[in-house]
Amino acid sequence: MQATHVRPAPVPVSFPALDMLRSERNLVGVHIASALIALTVGIFMGPFQAFHRAPAFAKTFIGQIPVFSYYYQAVTVHGVMLALFFTTLFIVGFSYYVVQRSLQRPIKGVRFAWVAFALMLIGLALLVFSLANDVQRSAVLYTFYPPMIAPAVFYIGLVLLVVGSWIAAFLVFWTYNSWRKDHPGERVPLAVFAIIVNFLMWFISSLGVAVEVLFMLLPASLGWIQTTDPQVARALFWFFGHPLVYFWLIPAYVSWYTMLPKQAGGRLFSDPLARVAFIMLLLFSIPVGVHHMYADPGVSQVAKFVHAFLTFTVAVPSFMTAFNIGASLEIASRNNGGRGIVGFFLKQRWNDPVVAAQLVGMLLFLAGGITGLMNASAQINITLHNTSWVPGHFHTTLGGGVTMTFFGILYWLLPMLRGRALFSKKAALAQAFTWLVGMALFGFSMGEAGLNGAPRRADLAAAPYISTEAGMWLNGAAIGGMILLVSVVLLFVNIIGTLFFSNKPVEVEAPIQTKVEEPSPAIFERWRVWIAIVVVLCLFAWGPVFAEVLDFNAGFNAIPYTTSGAPLR
Repeated sequence: MQATHVRPAPVPVSFPALDMLRSERNLVGVHIASALIALTVGIFMGPFQAFHRAPAFAKTFIGQIPVFSYYYQAVTVHGVMLALFFTTLFIVGFSYYVVQRSLQRPIKGVRFAWVAFALMLIGLALLVFSLANDVQRSAVLYTFYPPMIAPAVFYIGLVLLVVGSWIAAFLVFWTYNSWRKDHPGERVPLAVFAIIVNFLMWFISSLGVAVEVLFMLLPASLGWIQTTDPQVARALFWFFGHPLVYFWLIPAYVSWYTMLPKQAGGRLFSDPLARVAFIMLLLFSIPVGVHHMYADPGVSQVAKFVHAFLTFTVAVPSFMTAFNIGASLEIASRNNGGRGIVGFFLKQRWNDPVVAAQLVGMLLFLAGGITGLMNASAQINITLHNTSWVPGHFHTTLGGGVTMTFFGILYWLLPMLRGRALFSKKAALAQAFTWLVGMALFGFSMGEAGLNGAPRRADLAAAPYISTEAGMWLNGAAIGGMILLVSVVLLFVNIIGTLFFSNKPVEVEAPIQTKVEEPSPAIFERWRVWIAIVVVLCLFAWGPVFAEVLDFNAGFNAIPYTTSGAPLR
């Protein structure tokens, strides 16, 4: 008698796993899609600015193509859409994915997560409406503080973004606490640990910009108050503005620490050392913002010295990260057959776009980090801060380390969400390397132009005072912008191709850690202790600053103005 082959019954999928899959496809997917919409709106404004500032290009484009005449409007769209909406939406979606995959449980209160997303999406729509409907008055740049005042809808959009992100942070904390109750005495996976740090820092620091918008900018825009104080507003903004950099950076660190070592063929060198670095970022990222106010007369030299010292201190976790990730990549290189310094570089997986994009981001971030340390010194900062050196530094950090790492994440996350393989690995690799060349040229050229006197924010199209040397470097920055434009086109070819044209099954494994392989001290997760230390440091570093700028006799007498120079009243 012939035996019949009986196919084994499929293993049933648990309800939590099904809930996670639905959440990934829907909740995480819409966050990533919305982030890409904000990216699309903002990223094409970059070449407009580069061409506008470059003498060799300005005469060709300005006047011939009307949109190139809107310089400050392009700067505002570029900054707000990329630095605020693209990053926040991407970070929230990525954080949801990492937390539920690492903890093996769905995000708690997923209905509230949809409410948070709706608020952020409405905020994005309001910002787009404000910038499109009243482009002149809305051009207050991404570093918004009085006396320039935008339409009320501009600030309402920002408020909805922040409130939505607070709800998302609460849901992550809720999910983490639920896991802790079920796993007493265990250490949370490193990726979730870092995301908890990130949202704690974000919530504390964003209180500053919330006070500025709700009690100064929005009431002035609505005509409820007739005068305001730019000095107080600047202090409130920079209480938030510099920690914002680490809010962008920590998700990139999550990928570098917990995903890249596996993707590169190795392992993380030290989990406890990584946790120390994240704790240091939590402690020292907020009390450093006065290094953006070195030229402000209302802040004492003592306060500026304190923030300068703490700014150098916050560089320490970056050095720790460089050592830890460098050692992890050394392990990967040796596993791949590499020996020596040359082998270290050549034996990395440069043919994998997920790895290559992150390595490119690290190279750019290395340059950006060095130029950032120069800005921390008060004497050098006075020379550099209001020149194009700062956009050069800013783009190699955010546009380099952060953005390219986000693209590397996108190259595996988007196929997983779509259920189809990446459309073109060759296009992804070309995108990463053209971004490296374009951003390196742009950042270096902007830095050199700044050293030769090119101002930071000025519309340079018709400026008669720009030196020949500065003009030459601004032309170089425009060439870098053109290379970046090519890279952006390659990026969107891959995004659109993966979403709509790829028909290959996905082959990517989620690089998520679910267990802690290396023990770490329990004190790392005593969050009340760390929050208390953050509060004490903020009182020490920011208390005297606010005491100095809150002068109710001489302050709060500035009349709000529109960007055209007309007073609001």
